[in-house]
Amino acid sequence: MISQAEEERIAIKLTDRFYEEYGEMLKKFGDRGRTHTKNDIHHHFNYLKTAHELNNKTTFTDYAIWLNTVLTSRGVPTELLEKNFQWLIEEFENHDDPEVFYIETLELALQELREVEQHHK
Repeated sequence: MISQAEEERIAIKLTDRFYEEYGEMLKKFGDRGRTHTKNDIHHHFNYLKTAHELNNKTTFTDYAIWLNTVLTSRGVPTELLEKNFQWLIEEFENHDDPEVFYIETLELALQELREVEQHHK
Protein backbone atom coordinates (compact mmCIF):
# COMPACT_ATOMS: atom_id res chain seq x y z
CA MET A 1 0.00 0.00 0.00
CA ILE A 2 1.20 3.50 -0.78
CA SER A 3 1.64 5.87 2.17
CA GLN A 4 -0.20 9.19 2.44
CA ALA A 5 3.12 11.01 2.10
CA GLU A 6 3.81 9.13 -1.14
CA GLU A 7 0.31 9.90 -2.41
CA GLU A 8 0.88 13.58 -1.71
CA ARG A 9 4.27 13.51 -3.47
CA ILE A 10 2.72 11.85 -6.52
CA ALA A 11 -0.27 14.23 -6.53
CA ILE A 12 2.03 17.28 -6.50
CA LYS A 13 4.34 15.79 -9.12
CA LEU A 14 1.51 14.90 -11.51
CA THR A 15 -0.25 18.23 -11.01
CA ASP A 16 2.98 20.06 -11.85
CA ARG A 17 3.58 17.78 -14.84
CA PHE A 18 0.04 18.30 -16.07
CA TYR A 19 0.36 22.08 -16.10
CA GLU A 20 3.84 21.94 -17.63
CA GLU A 21 2.56 19.82 -20.53
CA TYR A 22 -0.87 21.42 -20.81
CA GLY A 23 -0.16 25.06 -19.98
CA GLU A 24 -3.22 26.21 -21.89
CA MET A 25 -5.33 24.53 -19.21
CA LEU A 26 -3.69 26.68 -16.54
CA LYS A 27 -4.67 29.75 -18.53
CA LYS A 28 -8.20 28.40 -18.90
CA PHE A 29 -8.77 27.20 -15.30
CA GLY A 30 -6.13 29.14 -13.30
CA ASP A 31 -4.94 28.27 -9.81
CA ARG A 32 -8.39 26.94 -8.96
CA GLY A 33 -7.94 24.33 -11.71
CA ARG A 34 -4.55 23.37 -10.27
CA THR A 35 -6.17 22.78 -6.87
CA HIS A 36 -8.94 20.71 -8.46
CA THR A 37 -6.40 18.65 -10.40
CA LYS A 38 -4.47 17.79 -7.24
CA ASN A 39 -7.69 16.98 -5.38
CA ASP A 40 -8.84 14.77 -8.26
CA ILE A 41 -5.60 12.79 -8.04
CA HIS A 42 -6.26 12.25 -4.34
CA HIS A 43 -9.77 11.06 -5.24
CA HIS A 44 -8.21 8.62 -7.72
CA PHE A 45 -6.15 7.21 -4.86
CA ASN A 46 -9.20 6.95 -2.59
CA TYR A 47 -11.20 5.08 -5.21
CA LEU A 48 -8.25 2.82 -6.03
CA LYS A 49 -7.87 1.96 -2.34
CA THR A 50 -11.60 1.28 -1.99
CA ALA A 51 -11.59 -0.92 -5.10
CA HIS A 52 -8.61 -2.81 -3.66
CA GLU A 53 -10.28 -3.28 -0.27
CA LEU A 54 -13.41 -4.60 -2.00
CA ASN A 55 -11.34 -6.56 -4.54
CA ASN A 56 -13.60 -5.00 -7.15
CA LYS A 57 -12.04 -3.11 -10.06
CA THR A 58 -15.48 -2.02 -11.26
CA THR A 59 -15.68 0.34 -8.28
CA PHE A 60 -12.88 2.36 -9.85
CA THR A 61 -13.95 2.01 -13.48
CA ASP A 62 -17.46 3.23 -12.60
CA TYR A 63 -15.88 6.21 -10.84
CA ALA A 64 -13.69 6.89 -13.90
CA ILE A 65 -16.68 6.90 -16.26
CA TRP A 66 -18.64 9.16 -13.90
CA LEU A 67 -15.68 11.54 -13.47
CA ASN A 68 -15.17 11.70 -17.21
CA THR A 69 -18.81 12.76 -17.62
CA VAL A 70 -18.33 15.52 -15.04
CA LEU A 71 -15.03 16.71 -16.51
CA THR A 72 -16.20 16.73 -20.14
CA SER A 73 -19.30 18.70 -19.11
CA ARG A 74 -16.85 21.32 -17.78
CA GLY A 75 -14.79 21.44 -20.94
CA VAL A 76 -12.01 19.07 -19.88
CA PRO A 77 -11.33 16.54 -22.66
CA THR A 78 -11.25 12.79 -21.92
CA GLU A 79 -7.66 12.59 -23.12
CA LEU A 80 -6.54 14.56 -20.06
CA LEU A 81 -8.10 12.05 -17.66
CA GLU A 82 -6.55 9.24 -19.68
CA LYS A 83 -3.16 10.96 -19.46
CA ASN A 84 -3.57 11.31 -15.70
CA PHE A 85 -4.27 7.58 -15.36
CA GLN A 86 -1.29 6.74 -17.62
CA TRP A 87 1.00 8.85 -15.45
CA LEU A 88 -0.32 7.13 -12.31
CA ILE A 89 0.50 3.78 -13.91
CA GLU A 90 4.04 5.02 -14.60
CA GLU A 91 4.40 6.10 -10.97
CA PHE A 92 3.18 2.73 -9.69
CA GLU A 93 5.41 0.81 -12.11
CA ASN A 94 8.44 2.78 -10.89
CA HIS A 95 7.60 2.19 -7.24
CA ASP A 96 9.84 -0.17 -5.25
CA ASP A 97 6.87 -2.46 -4.59
CA PRO A 98 4.54 -1.91 -7.58
CA GLU A 99 0.84 -1.94 -6.76
CA VAL A 100 -0.21 -4.51 -9.36
CA PHE A 101 -3.91 -4.23 -8.49
CA TYR A 102 -3.77 -0.45 -8.99
CA ILE A 103 -1.96 -0.80 -12.31
CA GLU A 104 -4.43 -3.39 -13.61
CA THR A 105 -7.38 -1.30 -12.41
CA LEU A 106 -6.09 1.86 -14.07
CA GLU A 107 -5.46 -0.06 -17.31
CA LEU A 108 -9.04 -1.35 -17.19
CA ALA A 109 -10.34 2.18 -16.59
CA LEU A 110 -8.32 3.43 -19.57
CA GLN A 111 -9.86 0.72 -21.73
CA GLU A 112 -13.36 1.70 -20.53
CA LEU A 113 -12.71 5.40 -21.21
CA ARG A 114 -11.49 4.63 -24.72
CA GLU A 115 -14.61 2.59 -25.41
CA VAL A 116 -16.83 5.43 -24.19
CA GLU A 117 -14.85 7.86 -26.31
CA GLN A 118 -15.21 5.66 -29.40
CA HIS A 119 -18.94 5.28 -28.78
CA HIS A 120 -19.39 9.06 -28.75
CA LYS A 121 -17.55 9.61 -32.05
